[in-house]
Amino acid sequence: MNFFTMHKYQSIEENLLYDAKVLYSLLDDNKPKHLDELFSEFAQKQSIVLNVNIERVLFLSLSFLYSMGLITSDSNMIKRVKK
Repeated sequence: MNFFTMHKYQSIEENLLYDAKVLYSLLDDNKPKHLDELFSEFAQKQSIVLNVNIERVLFLSLSFLYSMGLITSDSNMIKRVKK
C-alpha cells in the first residue's frame, strides 16, 4: 500500500502525511505526551476507533516526523523539537 497517495478505497486516516500533520498538531511545545495518550487523542479528534492497521500508520507517521527532526522520543514520551 502506498501511504503517500489517496484513492477512493482508502480512508483519510491511512494517509501517512495527513496523520503526521494531525499528530504534530496534537503535540504541545512544552509538554511531552505518552504514546498511548497521543494515539487516544488522535482517535478522539478524528472520531474513529483505533485498530491495528491505523496504529501501524500512526507509527509510520511518527517515524516520518522523527526522521524529519520534528519530534524526539524518550521512554515512549513524544515531544516536539524546539526550534
